[in-house]
Amino acid sequence: MDVHSIIIEVFSKPGEDLEEIRTKLIALFPFDLNEEKITLQQKSAIGFNEQIIKTLRVNLQKQRHIKTFLSHLMDQLSDKTKEIILSQAEKRLDEDLYFYLRFDKKTLLQNNRYLLINEGDCFYFKLKVAAFPKKKDEALAIINNLFT
Repeated sequence: MDVHSIIIEVFSKPGEDLEEIRTKLIALFPFDLNEEKITLQQKSAIGFNEQIIKTLRVNLQKQRHIKTFLSHLMDQLSDKTKEIILSQAEKRLDEDLYFYLRFDKKTLLQNNRYLLINEGDCFYFKLKVAAFPKKKDEALAIINNLFT
């Protein structure tokens, strides 16, 4: 497989409906997290003004989960969004071959639509690209194949 792992993370700030965010995060997966023995991690941190921010995170490690999730994600993304991802691929890939996608949290929660953003309040996807040799050009070729 071309991706070693995927982390999906979202923050819940004071005043936001944590259960709504948790429900949407779970709904991103085309399989039952509990049945597949995948943990939905929750952590708390103190943010600005001493307010508690909750972090929800799912880490996919098994190839069958990664493959199924990516296939489902590709079905959810519009052709235009895939084109934008490909046009921005180089700047979304770091030196360690992590590929980053951010989708607007409000749009995903309210409209069930994946709106690609560069910063801000989002559902955050971190894909570890499995390129050999471990070079950016190899990783970009894998990303190109994934999103076309």
